Amino acid sequence: MFSLGKSKNIITNLLSNGGVVVLPTDTIYSLSCLITMDKSLKRILEIKGRDISKGIPVLIPHKDYFYKYAENINSACDLLIDTFMPGGLTLIVRKKQFVSNIISGNTDNIAIRIPDDPNLIKIMSTIKSGITGTSANISGKEHSLLEENLVKDLGEKVDMIVFGDYKNKSNNPSTILDMTANKINVIREGKITINDIKNTGLEVQ
Repeated sequence: MFSLGKSKNIITNLLSNGGVVVLPTDTIYSLSCLITMDKSLKRILEIKGRDISKGIPVLIPHKDYFYKYAENINSACDLLIDTFMPGGLTLIVRKKQFVSNIISGNTDNIAIRIPDDPNLIKIMSTIKSGITGTSANISGKEHSLLEENLVKDLGEKVDMIVFGDYKNKSNNPSTILDMTANKINVIREGKITINDIKNTGLEVQ
């Protein structure tokens, strides 16, 4: 059985060479590859049966990568990043032109967060790249934290499954906020509550 802490070198090599890996995060399991490899990104769409228009969320190792992949990071974004990241909050922001249309779902936007997991951050820092953070499930099916479900649905389709310790964790995905309009729009409430957001002094709708 592979674990994130003991398998960092193997995971790093797989991802660097275009592999697709199921990884545990601070929220739910992620189906991950490098965001710079379109061939791997297309493979993830095929594995999930996911339409390209939905885009693929991105995990990054630290705040600097927001400025690497996104445009117009405003003061509200800065406040949310500094308050809740690393953690279960995803921000939808304007992407830079070089970011793959598979990531953006053929839009001008990208969904990004910093996961609260030091091993995952170490892997991304070593690779010097963001990785995909889409849920490790077939589109239309509920995501699962059960190892047997991951093996059954994805075991023959991915290059590696890394199991995590979810015994004492909730099944909540990240909260998603759209930061691209004049007002902050809540797309999904998850690990970070709306009240948590409002307690920063920001208005959301």
